[in-house]
Amino acid sequence: MSNPGSQTPKVFISYSWTSESHEEWVIGLATDLQESGVEVVLDKWDLREGADKYKFMERMVTDPSVKKVIVVCDRLYAEKADGRQGGVGTETQIISPELYEQVDPADRNQKFIPVVKEKDEQGRPYVPTYMKGRIYIDMSDPKAYSEKFEQLLRWIFDKPLHEKPPLGKSPVFIIDPNKPSLNTTAKHRFALEALRLRKGADAALRDYFDTFEKNLKNFRIQRQEGKEFNDQVVESIEDFLPYRDEAIEVFLALARNPPEEAYRSLNHFFERLLGYSFPAPTPGVVTTDWDEDNFKFIVNELFLYAVAALLKYERFEGVRDLTEQEYFSPHRSGMLPFF
Repeated sequence: MSNPGSQTPKVFISYSWTSESHEEWVIGLATDLQESGVEVVLDKWDLREGADKYKFMERMVTDPSVKKVIVVCDRLYAEKADGRQGGVGTETQIISPELYEQVDPADRNQKFIPVVKEKDEQGRPYVPTYMKGRIYIDMSDPKAYSEKFEQLLRWIFDKPLHEKPPLGKSPVFIIDPNKPSLNTTAKHRFALEALRLRKGADAALRDYFDTFEKNLKNFRIQRQEGKEFNDQVVESIEDFLPYRDEAIEVFLALARNPPEEAYRSLNHFFERLLGYSFPAPTPGVVTTDWDEDNFKFIVNELFLYAVAALLKYERFEGVRDLTEQEYFSPHRSGMLPFF
């Protein structure tokens, strides 16, 4: 069943009448595609007695409404295509010029794809010579049919499993080396990958959180003459935005697949961050209650995003651990709630 409002893709299947069992396999593939929202043109269904089969083949390959052509490759198909024999040979003569005349053979939007149904004794696919340079879908193993069928569907609908992510902004520390940096970019990526694969996630999280907390001092405001302190606070918060967004990605990934020590790591992370809101007194340095305003904003905002991420994935036990926990600050006496 096709998606409402979307154009139903139309596909032609080219194959060889190798054997009755092979034809049944092709019909089964066509049926599965048809039931998955793909309009399939197949000679068994669409070519009637008295029709010109060569005209039918030519029309199906050159018809602009046919967006994709599946070439089912087995030994006999490859031999007939290379020898230009029979109906397969005729289709080869029609397909090969279109294949060669494509403006960009490396473009992702290809019209023709080899689907390998048979391999030789050395495990090499039977593919016609004119298609040997093409990336194929291997459907020769019946056990992998479901996986390869999904791959074929994704090719037809142009929905690959691995999509290229949108181009992001250049890192602030690259564009302006004078801007403060947490140096967490690589550790952020490792943490996300570990959480996705569920391998070494606790260690990757601790590594990311440790680096984040230690380098947050780089955002400490140094008062500048002739510049309003409030403006410096706003500038500091704006400079921190890329790292806030990194942290949000980690919170969401953690909430989606929380590893064993996830909530404890979060607790310890925010406990350490509290030290930036309540810094240790420095001998000979006069400080005011608002000197750490940028840190107070940054840390509280991170805490709210962490809670929001846990709520999004209904990790209520994690929310409870964060909000009911009392946090220790070495610069304030006793234990205190986060807010």
